[in-house]
Amino acid sequence: MNWKNLFTSGVNMSPDEVRKFMTEHDPGEYQLLDVRQLKEYQKEHIPGAVLIPVKELSDRCDELDPEKPVFVYCHSGVRSKAASQLLLGNNFLHIFNMSGGIIAYNGGKVTGGPDFGMELFVDGEFEDAFRMSYAMEATLQQLYLVLANLCDDGEVKALLDRLATFEEGHKAKLKAMFLTVAHEENGDSDRLEGGFGKEQIAAHFQERPLSVDAVIQLGMMLEMQAFDLYFRLAEKAGDPEAEKFFKFMPTEEKPHLEFLSMEYDRILQ
Repeated sequence: MNWKNLFTSGVNMSPDEVRKFMTEHDPGEYQLLDVRQLKEYQKEHIPGAVLIPVKELSDRCDELDPEKPVFVYCHSGVRSKAASQLLLGNNFLHIFNMSGGIIAYNGGKVTGGPDFGMELFVDGEFEDAFRMSYAMEATLQQLYLVLANLCDDGEVKALLDRLATFEEGHKAKLKAMFLTVAHEENGDSDRLEGGFGKEQIAAHFQERPLSVDAVIQLGMMLEMQAFDLYFRLAEKAGDPEAEKFFKFMPTEEKPHLEFLSMEYDRILQ
């Protein structure tokens, strides 16, 4: 499907239309621009969104690719409309304002500022990126298994075991694709995909009963945070191999999110 034939640049798009487009396309095919303030972004933002406050946009247009579609959003749609007009005036070809802003967006959202979790990838080299990402996958798998051992509910335990199996499969795929380059794996980390601490999450659920709903929401939150982190890392990567790896990783989170979304729809019926 050729997205250039779908829309007229400069028009409003509903949050559902934007979400549908993102679901059907890889992250590298579009740009999601958040033009709110830093504190708003830190509180919540759409996974993969780049933060450029509207007052800084005229001086930072060169951080965006004028050839790719840009979906612009703010809190309610006022600032994003102004930002869209600014970008159109700077010869951007495919600009779409998300009407209603983030308050009308019913998809998943994440927390943290533009640098959240990026301190874990201090070296910026591919081997470091692979080892840390693999370790975070392994730590998430361990978390699911720990939670499964704490659980007496058979349905919840089965879901946690299945999520752990997903992470095992992801680890195997990463090893098959990248380990010959990265040389060695490392399963030691206290951080999960997306940057959260394993002990923090485990302690939270030790004090609360586990349910299918809670596990699905936990999984979706962690997968979305991981998607967001890898997207931001790809934007900042200086090493070409690391950039390629970070662009690959968000596409790997999408099947997990789709499974969890279908499970959530199932329990809501």
